[in-house]
Amino acid sequence: MNTLTGNRDQVLQLLNNTIQKMQATPEEGAAASAGLGDEVDIVSQLNLGYMEEDARGAGAGAASIDFSEKQNSDWYVPRNRAVAVFQAAMDEFLEQENAPNLPAKPSGGAGAASTGEGGITHEQVAATIFYQGRGPGAGGAAAAALMEQYDNLDPRWLTWIWVKAKGWLKGKRPFIPHTSPTDFRFEMNDEATIAVVGDWGGGNAAAQAVANQIKAIKPDHIIHLGDVYYAGTEKETKERFLAYWPTPSEPGRSLALNSNHEMYGGGYGYFDITLPTFKQPASYFSLANKNWQFIGLDTGYDEHDLHDPQAEWLVAQLQDANRKTILFSHHQLFSAYEITDTSKLENKVRPFLNAKQIYGWIWGHEHLCVAYAEHKGIKAVCLGNGCFPYNPPTIKATVPVEWLNDRAQPDDDDYRGIHTFALMKVTPAQVEIRYIDQDGHEGHKQIWTR
Repeated sequence: MNTLTGNRDQVLQLLNNTIQKMQATPEEGAAASAGLGDEVDIVSQLNLGYMEEDARGAGAGAASIDFSEKQNSDWYVPRNRAVAVFQAAMDEFLEQENAPNLPAKPSGGAGAASTGEGGITHEQVAATIFYQGRGPGAGGAAAAALMEQYDNLDPRWLTWIWVKAKGWLKGKRPFIPHTSPTDFRFEMNDEATIAVVGDWGGGNAAAQAVANQIKAIKPDHIIHLGDVYYAGTEKETKERFLAYWPTPSEPGRSLALNSNHEMYGGGYGYFDITLPTFKQPASYFSLANKNWQFIGLDTGYDEHDLHDPQAEWLVAQLQDANRKTILFSHHQLFSAYEITDTSKLENKVRPFLNAKQIYGWIWGHEHLCVAYAEHKGIKAVCLGNGCFPYNPPTIKATVPVEWLNDRAQPDDDDYRGIHTFALMKVTPAQVEIRYIDQDGHEGHKQIWTR
């Protein structure tokens, strides 16, 4: 992941200039993407994404929104599909052009330019790779002036984004539904260990450190809660997710949930590469024994919702009252730190909450590790800090919190939060959950009893 692609200002400036160039030369796009199938209105999608993300930054006044922006100040994670696809295209192009990967955090604080060897800045790298007319030694003012002229965009970049965006912004990969209520069920021993990690698919040093901790423990099963950055493309899935995945020993299973980032690329990397690799038949599943069942749900195919017929399948899984049910999903049912619309998901699961059929729920999406006090009748955990740099919140929680992992990276003076996974030890009487950081530090432990 090139740090230039995580620089919000650079991404949005290049995006704006690229949109202007596309609007001025639509015939170039038609030529570049000839033979790729039905037309996709790339320019409109990119323009809507730009306006949404630009407004999101300008409106960062409320505490929760400000927290979200602080999270992504120099490791930018848009919530708009088209912008995430644009990031993925940027990242691949930077790799192709052998662009330098500069330090992520400006040494001069917010708004300063990151600098690498020879004093090169992100601004100068962007000018060199995506625009014509300047070398890497160009001064900051010259680079800025160059980047404001969309006509100077490199034609190789224009061809690249036309082709990549058209391929990734096409329709979704078909969903895989069950045909029987007993589909997608896997058996688990009465005593087992399960490692759970979320928002881990970055392939960076933090992801690798977390993976090494999981490998050392050798759990029976490993579950990913979703997010392969930036758009879950086939290349990103192979190189940032599967390449570092800490595969359990046989007969243990690897299981992965779908997410918004996987679906930004249409879900093709997830459905066509991850699922076959894991021998996982669909994006929802049950891993169970006679005492406990762990049910994974797909909240990414329809963002923050359950694509049909999952709710119908879930009804069938909840018929055995002797088993306690713990759900896994990418998206959250609620949040203590982020304003988000959870109504579609909550409407689907409300009957199960009202009937006390759900004991616990573990999700990702927010780049945090939060163990909640009981809320809405369930035990809940946010476990989304698997690899992406973030800052722990300092604002007041709006939902009761038992524990927040606000531990700092030991070797980082920017107070970036540590990265965490959960180790679940399952016995007939209880599930012990240990929250373990990338350096092996155990920050918290919970006991969920029957």
